[in-house]
Amino acid sequence: MSDVDEHHARQRELADLQQDFPGYRIWQEPMGEHIRLVAVRRHPGTGPHTVVTTDLAELRATLANATPTPRLL
Repeated sequence: MSDVDEHHARQRELADLQQDFPGYRIWQEPMGEHIRLVAVRRHPGTGPHTVVTTDLAELRATLANATPTPRLL
């Protein structure tokens, strides 16, 4: 797979993550020769507050186990 193809595939994966986990703002940051993935909660009470990893599967698994935003009564 070319670098361009890998970039587009990662962009699609990030868009899918953002759709699956709307309670988090998700982006990628260059880190030397690697890419760091960052997810930060959008609402207080959601946990974890922040996830930083280079592994997309780890990010997805961590967000899948996140504490949902508490509902106000």
